[in-house]
Amino acid sequence: MKFLNILYPKINVSHFQSEEENETNKILHDFVCFDAQDVEIKSVFAAKVLAKCMGKKVFPFLQQTFENMKDESQRQLCEKTIAWVHKKAVWHPALVEKCTHQLLEKMKESDTLKDIPLSYKQIYTDVCIAAVLHDIGRLSEVDIATGSVCMKRSGLNKNHSVISFDILEHAKIKPEILLAIKYHEFADVDEIQNDELYKSLAPDNQKIARFYTNVLQDMDKTANLSERSVFGIKKCAEFFDPHYIQDYDITEEHFQNAVNGNYLRLKGGHLLDAMMRFVTWTYCIHFRETKEILAQVLTKFFAQMYAEAERECENAEEKKPHKLADTLEKIMQLENYAILERMKINLDEKQKDLITARIKELRK
Repeated sequence: MKFLNILYPKINVSHFQSEEENETNKILHDFVCFDAQDVEIKSVFAAKVLAKCMGKKVFPFLQQTFENMKDESQRQLCEKTIAWVHKKAVWHPALVEKCTHQLLEKMKESDTLKDIPLSYKQIYTDVCIAAVLHDIGRLSEVDIATGSVCMKRSGLNKNHSVISFDILEHAKIKPEILLAIKYHEFADVDEIQNDELYKSLAPDNQKIARFYTNVLQDMDKTANLSERSVFGIKKCAEFFDPHYIQDYDITEEHFQNAVNGNYLRLKGGHLLDAMMRFVTWTYCIHFRETKEILAQVLTKFFAQMYAEAERECENAEEKKPHKLADTLEKIMQLENYAILERMKINLDEKQKDLITARIKELRK
């Protein structure tokens, strides 16, 4: 019976609906809400089953919306939304789990891990549960009425990490895991220490909660950067966002902030600005072992950033070699700062030489 409860978790499902008026009519929004009350989550397998069952509740709604659509542009948007849900609910958590395993293997004999009053096996189980479930709130950002994504769930104005926490708050799950999920979008653990749930924990459990939160923050960033190091920005929401201009340029103010060690918070600008923002995620890394993992990832990411500048120039109506050279030079300076100065890791000399030669060629 217990195994059947794991295979078929009882999830409470409801809908949050709202209306939005535009110039011509009213638009109905419909979001699927979940409550995993009393669902027992003590294993990675149980976490994966829960996430899968929740996805199975959302995908049929989206598929039905897609089939009912007549307008081709709306159908294309819905298709992108379905792909986005698969990425956020399936592919990304699996990658975060994989990165978490890699980190813990590197930390196995470290004083940091030995300082946590739990066995390695238990730590591994707990942080992998957090990795699998940290983004389940994304499922409630999907407007199944329009087939689109609304990051603030149209009226509730909640971040997906808080929605994930709300879904799991009454489940049978460790509070340390819950707190890591709730605060995984932050840069450190300052906010968690004001949380009433955190305050209710014994000192050793507070230490565990801080450690789990730091691990999830690091591995969420690492997984995202790993994906972007392979695919560039083409699979990101910013690539399709009209607030970002694809003109092989970088905003000077954002560039100066980035090379001065400041985390970027953007709502628009140049598309390369968004890629700079991804780099600044690494400014808030907690473990030496994370930096070791990111060293290779960042080199490949910067290769994608150089390629994105070239692509945008190639697609531009007016191609300005000196403008492209200036942009490539700024990316080089950011790479030098992020990898060499901050992480104290040597640059890829081959990549450095290739870009240097390309800049000289453009300036002729």
